[in-house]
Amino acid sequence: MEAKLEHRAYLVNEIPKLLKQLKEDTEPRFGLMTAQHMVEHLTSTIKAVLSRHGEVQNPPTKGQLGFKAFIHEKGAVLTHRPSDKTKADLPALKYGTFEEAKAELPKAVQRFYDHFDANPDFKCYNEFLGEMDFGELSLFEYMHYRYHFYQFALIETYPV
Repeated sequence: MEAKLEHRAYLVNEIPKLLKQLKEDTEPRFGLMTAQHMVEHLTSTIKAVLSRHGEVQNPPTKGQLGFKAFIHEKGAVLTHRPSDKTKADLPALKYGTFEEAKAELPKAVQRFYDHFDANPDFKCYNEFLGEMDFGELSLFEYMHYRYHFYQFALIETYPV
């Protein structure tokens, strides 16, 4: 329970402060995303876990079991894996400006916590993640945000 409170404090309180330091032209330490792509990616992923998509696979798929192991055994520590993709493969931006995208991110984080405050037993489901509860999602989102904030030099260390 203490870890979930730490994750919440970080995402709710620190993310808005760190976002103020992010500039539209900030170059990533690694990867292809622009600063706006990264912000929009984090916004869309935290929104996506607030609903259920599809029917639960029983037994879980190999990928779903792998994601559970990633959360429980590896602590959701993400690593960069270069690929053959180019900037041309990045998705179209959803928000008209960088500032609009930045403003939406703390709102999405707050929606995440409001949702689980109102529905503490809710479990998200999708074919990639499988079924995940608040504790699993809290850890994943915390590590996911830290990973991308490290990517854009908003924090100095990751995964710690």
